[in-house]
Amino acid sequence: MCDHGEGAGGPGPEPVPEPLPRLSIKVPSPKRFSGDGEDLKPEAFDRWYNSVQLYLRLHNVCQNAVGSGNYWILYTEGRAQEAAFQAAELFGENLTRDLLVTYLRERFESSKHKDDTYQRFHLIRQSWSGQVQKISIIATDLLMHRSQLPEDTIGDHRFIQQFFTSMHPRLRQDVETQYTGDEDINTVISMAERLDSIHRSTGAYV
Repeated sequence: MCDHGEGAGGPGPEPVPEPLPRLSIKVPSPKRFSGDGEDLKPEAFDRWYNSVQLYLRLHNVCQNAVGSGNYWILYTEGRAQEAAFQAAELFGENLTRDLLVTYLRERFESSKHKDDTYQRFHLIRQSWSGQVQKISIIATDLLMHRSQLPEDTIGDHRFIQQFFTSMHPRLRQDVETQYTGDEDINTVISMAERLDSIHRSTGAYV
């Protein structure tokens, strides 16, 4: 006799599940890196690198095989593409992602350094957290940061104006009173150092 609820041939075959529908998601191409304009912002290069790497991984492109750097060149333009072509000429068929990215990073992450240096130049102050530094230290810091920027980024007049901005209000008042507009940077610094020494000896900063 057969068990109740079973057919004569025993349990039927397991139903075959329907295949899951394939998702069709169009991933937009990464923005091309130019090395100019907005791409000079400190975080721009890393953002470009991450977006291209993700895009190529989703498309199963080998990330660091010989010749893989050529895929990355497709996502450059302008100055950055010119530099990428130089890397391709230099490394030839051996151009990998890492070789190309390092080559570009060395040339365009200096933009990040320039931005940081420019910002630090404008943040230098003689008075900080209740302490008044010698103006000679401030002048040296300003000159050092200026020297790290491309030539003519900060002209002499702008430098002198920023030097005034960096001063303690009492010192700035006295230096600007004596400044005629004809003095060069070294003369203004010497003037400030002399008045700074007087203010320190008389307790004018207290």
